[in-house]
Amino acid sequence: MPPRAILGAMAHPHSNSCACSRRDFLGVSLGCGAYVAFALAAGSTLSRRAFAAPLAGEVVRTEPFARVDKLADGVWAIVSTPNLSGDMRTVSNGGIIAGRDAVLVVEGLNTPAGGAWLSQIAKALTGRRPTHVVVTHLHGDHTNGLSGHLGGPDAPTVIGTATTRRLLAERNAAPPQQGEGAIRRTANPIILPDSVLVDESNAAEIDLGGKTVRLTPRAGHSPSDLTVELLEPRVFWCGDLVFNGMFPYYGDATPSKLGAACNAMLTDPATTYVPGHGAVADAAALKPYLALLADVEAAARRAFEQGVPASEAWQQYQPPAALGEWAKFRPDVHGFAFEAWERELRG
Repeated sequence: MPPRAILGAMAHPHSNSCACSRRDFLGVSLGCGAYVAFALAAGSTLSRRAFAAPLAGEVVRTEPFARVDKLADGVWAIVSTPNLSGDMRTVSNGGIIAGRDAVLVVEGLNTPAGGAWLSQIAKALTGRRPTHVVVTHLHGDHTNGLSGHLGGPDAPTVIGTATTRRLLAERNAAPPQQGEGAIRRTANPIILPDSVLVDESNAAEIDLGGKTVRLTPRAGHSPSDLTVELLEPRVFWCGDLVFNGMFPYYGDATPSKLGAACNAMLTDPATTYVPGHGAVADAAALKPYLALLADVEAAARRAFEQGVPASEAWQQYQPPAALGEWAKFRPDVHGFAFEAWERELRG
């Protein structure tokens, strides 16, 4: 089916999910935001490079927690660099796309202060407040700052998938985790507004006026992934389907779908890719990431076939040296990958 236009064509559905909207964010239960933020305080030189490596282009603004890279006229990438300062207001990457008629920003970011900062940057660069905020998936470092974008009569429209909104409501209503490793609730509320929902069976397009953005529902990193693709010039916001220079988070992953989605996306040499975390890259620079996903799959499948449980198999795994170094934000990060593959292989 061809993509369908969504700007001005979709109504805000009624939902009772806002009943959960004022509950505090539980870091661990919301996935990769906690995964990244929990251990960045001990970030290595390698992880610093992964976040901070500059794109060969114009850096228009640098903050202790993020950098703004101009990719083209009216197009900017937000590259979060939280481990340079310990400031966690953004954590994930994001973006700004400005057309004649509308301004779209990518991601709510990690805190309301981060969301408000992104809206302010968009207004400073374009002269207009954002009209749309697209959320790529449910995890807290992408959604916890939505309230910073909202408020006032000209608040932007939030765009996501029904799965994102449902899982946010369910996880935000979950009781706090206890015990070692649990992350305390913060004072940051997640706002779950009525939002425009993308049809999860088909891509949708938004005409911003001279710039067309395609939103494509996917799955792999989470059940609710949504990629943002500017058609001309070619810029692709991958969400956390793609990590650059860092070992990916598999906590909510369906690994076979993750690999399939990335192999489908990361093919165009003319496209600029903005990963969920790490530096902006082209397709050639992300080939090691595709090879890493394949190597993890092969190792996990071998372990499963040999009857070695994931709890043991991951401890023996190291990425091949030929693929370069991959920052690990906690010692057991490989365990998430092997456990996810074991769950899938068991059916």
